[in-house]
Amino acid sequence: MEPVEIAAGRFQLRPWNEHDADVLTRALGDPRIAHHPPEPEDADPQAWLAERERRWASGEGPSFAVMDAVTGEIRGHVALRNVAPRWRTAEIGYWTLQDARGRGVARHAVGALTRWAFGALDLHRVELRHAVANEASCAVAKACGYALEGVLRGCVTGFDEDFTDVHLHARLATDL
Repeated sequence: MEPVEIAAGRFQLRPWNEHDADVLTRALGDPRIAHHPPEPEDADPQAWLAERERRWASGEGPSFAVMDAVTGEIRGHVALRNVAPRWRTAEIGYWTLQDARGRGVARHAVGALTRWAFGALDLHRVELRHAVANEASCAVAKACGYALEGVLRGCVTGFDEDFTDVHLHARLATDL
């Protein structure tokens, strides 16, 4: 899969690049930006960037910096992972930097990437998962039309190494 940019109104979704290492250092060190399960590259911005590049090339999942279209500042991240063209499914994940939280950045980015996934990738189903306690992510999912389908009990580790219950939301290409 070739990296692309997505114009999304007040935000631009663009592939991450080596010039973003400083932003990634801040993000990867933020305890509120949880990577579950934690991945080996999460501690090293250069390894994180290399993994995102590999995922683009393999078709496993496009990954985008969410950039303010006016200032050019990065506000967050949104990505598809586990893209399965045969099943026309994927999972969406995202985070926002501390100074961008509560400003609609995640909602805007998730909405734009979801529309792109259904259109450009011809996906039928996109799933969104978050810890049950993460009310902000639940609000993003609902605002973007992702229906709550249930709770995955004891699903992931990473929150103090305990298993955590996770909400499973999904959106279908046929949803309004």
